[in-house]
Amino acid sequence: MAAAATAVVAVLSLGQLAARADAVIYDAFSKLGVRTPRDDIVIVAIDNRSIQALGRWPWPRARHAELLRRLAQARPKAVAYDVLFVDPDRDPGADLALAEAVKAARPTLLPLTFDVPGENGAPFRTALPAPPLREAAAGLGQVNIAFDPDGVVRRAFLSEGDAGHDWPHLMELTYRQARGAPSPAFGPAPPPSAPHALDGLARRRPMMIAFTGPAGRFRTISFVDMIQGDVPAVFLRDKLVLVGATADGLGDRYATPLSGEAEAMPGVEVQANMLDGMLSGHAIRPLGPIGALGFALAPLWLLLASFLRLRPRENMLLGAGLIVAVLAVSAGLLLHGGLWAPPAAGLIGLLAVYPLWSWRRLEATSAYMVEELDAFAGEPDLLPDLAEAARRPGGEVIDHQLDLMRRTIGRARNLRHFVTDVLQGLPDATLVLAPDERVLAANREAEALFGGTDGRGLAGARLADLIAPFARAEGEGEGDAAAPDVEAAAPDGRVFSTRRQPLTDAAGRAAGWIVRFTDISAIKAAGRQRENILQLLTHDMRSPQVSILALLDSRDGAAAPDELAGRIRGYARRTLALADNFVHMARAETQHYAMETVDLGDLLLDAADDLWPQSSAKGVAVEVSTGDAEHLIRADRSLLTRALINLIDNGVKYTDAGGRVECRVAAGGTIDRPTAVCTIADTGRGMSPEQAEKLFERFHRAPSAGRTRADGVGLGLVFVQTVIERHDGDIRCESRLGEGSTFTITLPLETNGGPGSPISG
Repeated sequence: MAAAATAVVAVLSLGQLAARADAVIYDAFSKLGVRTPRDDIVIVAIDNRSIQALGRWPWPRARHAELLRRLAQARPKAVAYDVLFVDPDRDPGADLALAEAVKAARPTLLPLTFDVPGENGAPFRTALPAPPLREAAAGLGQVNIAFDPDGVVRRAFLSEGDAGHDWPHLMELTYRQARGAPSPAFGPAPPPSAPHALDGLARRRPMMIAFTGPAGRFRTISFVDMIQGDVPAVFLRDKLVLVGATADGLGDRYATPLSGEAEAMPGVEVQANMLDGMLSGHAIRPLGPIGALGFALAPLWLLLASFLRLRPRENMLLGAGLIVAVLAVSAGLLLHGGLWAPPAAGLIGLLAVYPLWSWRRLEATSAYMVEELDAFAGEPDLLPDLAEAARRPGGEVIDHQLDLMRRTIGRARNLRHFVTDVLQGLPDATLVLAPDERVLAANREAEALFGGTDGRGLAGARLADLIAPFARAEGEGEGDAAAPDVEAAAPDGRVFSTRRQPLTDAAGRAAGWIVRFTDISAIKAAGRQRENILQLLTHDMRSPQVSILALLDSRDGAAAPDELAGRIRGYARRTLALADNFVHMARAETQHYAMETVDLGDLLLDAADDLWPQSSAKGVAVEVSTGDAEHLIRADRSLLTRALINLIDNGVKYTDAGGRVECRVAAGGTIDRPTAVCTIADTGRGMSPEQAEKLFERFHRAPSAGRTRADGVGLGLVFVQTVIERHDGDIRCESRLGEGSTFTITLPLETNGGPGSPISG
């Protein structure tokens, strides 16, 4: 649209295709510039009364010589004699007498004209006054009139000619006689442009005529009155006198912007208006082609730029304002700046581009709407049983669009009812929040929890105000009860788990939140009971067993038979191990892990060092290989170390003296999911496939190696599996009878590319 509008306005401006519209606007503005003409310009008119008194036109040269002698007596500042004397008189003496009168009335300026075409194929011929007059005159100037396409005179060219000679206008010469220098409108000669070339005659320095009003406004003296001596000499002293024809039938009358329905303006009065404008500073210079083009394009480009930034109503107001501004600026430059900026091309651009842009906007909007509605209609329907079959009207585009809109609105309404029913059917209190955390919707459970009275009782309420009476549940620490995934206690003592889920639109932008309040009072009660049981196991059950072992090791315990004391000691230790493993297992399943960045190789070394006394006493070698690189993971150091200790301890227990347990850490996985792989392999007796399948079951124990019975309660490997899985890892076991067992742990690496990590290498 911008390119097309710019091209149209450029053609209108540079080709002057809107010249008639510019002329109408110029005429309207000219009526605002009516002023009183200067009193130092006087017209001596060859009027109807003079023709009647002195005889039919043309008059003999003696009549003009007599007028010039009368003017010489009055001593005017200059005389511009707008009568052509291009043909010599049949009496050479008459030309000589007139030449003497011209000299007597100096400075007297005589006109010349151009015959188009000229003789012998020349484009034009310069028609000069007869030789005696040419030599006697103070200056020769052309008096051509320029007609606009509608036949109205609005401009003149201050110089015309060819490459050999450039003739100033008669009024330019008169101005120089009055002011002693060329007029400001004359200026340096620009190259003639195509519109100002007339059959080889170059027309330069255009000037718009600032008419003072309709015909008859200048001070005028009848030719016959001057001849008869009825005009006092003082009336013409130091004046600029223009002599010219005003009588009917002489053909020297022209339509002007201010003629209206009145009579046409005589040529001499047109010349007087030119001279008045030049002397009073009202001469009007038209903008050149480039300036006119810039004046036409500037408002158009401003409006086009606003289309990208403003709303339609603002664009409409701006467009109307620009139209008024273009007219106001053009009028201001014409009336006060002496510059004519034709506004029609710019106005046509503004008047055309807004409706065209609005049409294109509506067309694009309609096409986009239909495209989106078609795409939406083709998407899977969440409620297919309620979907309405498409209706394809024959050939009517609007009906098709309305049908798409109707079906889309129907789907949206069905989906809204469906979502509302789902929300109301949720067993937990649920709130739907806007991005500013104001309630958009709430189900019945939420209304009951927060004291709402109906389905809209909570709409608009702020979440912070609703949960203000709530407090952090025991063990949750300090902070905002509205934070995501926290436990909060209601005033009535119930405990709720709050879960906050962000909502996004189809483009992925934040659209709000869903907050769910789940009543976990029963779960919290069960948790407290579990903690009491753990307390019982860790303290109340351990104390008697420790006392039994202390008694057996004391002096009084020595009285018991060795076999009986050994059995009692074994049962007591198994009971302690059962309590410890159960507690470790419970904490591994329920407690929050304190995650930190650790090196899996360091943890493996710590676990091997912790079991060095047991492995050394049994004669089993524990070998650890971690390589040169770090294997950084996110883990709970204490629990993961305990899991590795259990695996190494398991290998030591089920390996005979002289055997070994090999522990290694290496990098594995893929580029998308790098991992650390830890293998713990022993050379013990191994297991059958059936036994390996039950290895991670609670209270299942691996078979003893040889005759020696290994201590254990069957919870160690379950603990290991629980810890590994809560670290997002994996553990597996490969074993064969007589060949030992290999446990492989896979844990995700921390992928921050830290120094020394396999990923950064």
